[in-house]
Amino acid sequence: MIASKSVRIFFLVVVELARKYTRSLVLGFFIGILLSVLFWQAYPLVRASLFASTERIGLVGEFSPSTLPPLIQNQISVGLTKLSENGTPMPALATSWEATNSGKTFIFTLGTDWEWHTGKEVNAHDINYNIRGVTLIPTGDHTLIAYLQYPYSPFPSLVAKPIFLPGLNGLGEYKINRIQLSGGNVRSIQLYPSKDTKKKAKLYTFYQTEALAKLAFKLGEIDELVDISSPSGIANWGNMHVDERVNYDRIVTLFFNMRNQVLSDKAARQALAYGIPELPWENADSPISKTSWAYAKNTRNYTYNPTEVNRLLKTSSLASSSGELVLSTFPAYLDVAQQIAASWNNLKIPTKVQVVSSVPQDFEVLLSAQDVPPDPDQYPFWHSTQSQTNVTGYINVKIDKLLEDGRQELDQEKRKLIYTDFQRRLVEEAPAVFLYYPTLYTVTRGK
Repeated sequence: MIASKSVRIFFLVVVELARKYTRSLVLGFFIGILLSVLFWQAYPLVRASLFASTERIGLVGEFSPSTLPPLIQNQISVGLTKLSENGTPMPALATSWEATNSGKTFIFTLGTDWEWHTGKEVNAHDINYNIRGVTLIPTGDHTLIAYLQYPYSPFPSLVAKPIFLPGLNGLGEYKINRIQLSGGNVRSIQLYPSKDTKKKAKLYTFYQTEALAKLAFKLGEIDELVDISSPSGIANWGNMHVDERVNYDRIVTLFFNMRNQVLSDKAARQALAYGIPELPWENADSPISKTSWAYAKNTRNYTYNPTEVNRLLKTSSLASSSGELVLSTFPAYLDVAQQIAASWNNLKIPTKVQVVSSVPQDFEVLLSAQDVPPDPDQYPFWHSTQSQTNVTGYINVKIDKLLEDGRQELDQEKRKLIYTDFQRRLVEEAPAVFLYYPTLYTVTRGK
């Protein structure tokens, strides 16, 4: 009886308090739910920031938030497609695609199991590529049509570029924890796992030069230095492990100015090509990477050959030239330029080396490096209409036609035949000599 009376009194008190403080209780209830949701959303970030170990990695170069290197972009997000090792487009965000209208229209079907880092499901309306001459039209949640102004068969390779929502929210295995800027460029960027919290967080720090990056490594600011041109100075700095890889996406190349009267002579260019000494890197003999599906093996090989140099010199414009060739190059390639110049001088071709900070408009011979696109389309580099990117000023009607056909043909086997012909003709003409693929080094502490 007494217990029942106590329960009634307690119940009446609770009801009265609830009636009196209804607004506060309801507000507190919703605040509690909101805080719970925020906690579980923020938990991975807090865990990665406070508890997960962090890999401290150094990179050389200057990048803005919109031009982060592929190494980082590909961890944060994916594109409609991805590229295989030989450059062939493969399904990624898009599970399939088809080309119609002679390569002027591409229809992409998106997968249904993708989520942005924000938790939002991917919709075709989210695809925000900004490509000149291309209009993207979503037709439903998972179908996207790309209308091109001109036929362009490499388009599926173009959309392998990772996609981002505002704030660099992506679809990849890592999210951005924080980003530090300095004058518009990224000073450092920290990534943490988007799902698998067993993975380590990663802190990337950027340095303007390799010298600064190596100093930071010695001072203990970073534990790994990625893709440097030389490990000298740090390879033996304590317990270090050095990995090396050949960069098949870049070719160190000798360019000839085709507007120059002497170098417009094919025999002169070939003589100079045969006069280049052997270099201690993996040889490149084509403008297309040897890892590409379109690479042609049987191009002309300009192995060092003094006999061939002398034969060609007799009939070339170099024989009647009394001037001295100027070989321009950048500081990174000075040693190589000096080796080439020494070889040419020994072959009675007077040459001097000039170090430059940008490509001279009136250069004679230029030693530099050229990034190789994943698709074999090299229209920007060698088509006669491309005055800004065709640095040699090369003009060849047959090469122009091959380049035009190559970017319109949709069948890969037929494209391969076109680019095989392109490579053989271009190497034979020698507006440039493709020397080698550079070696890159990654130095890691404590392995």
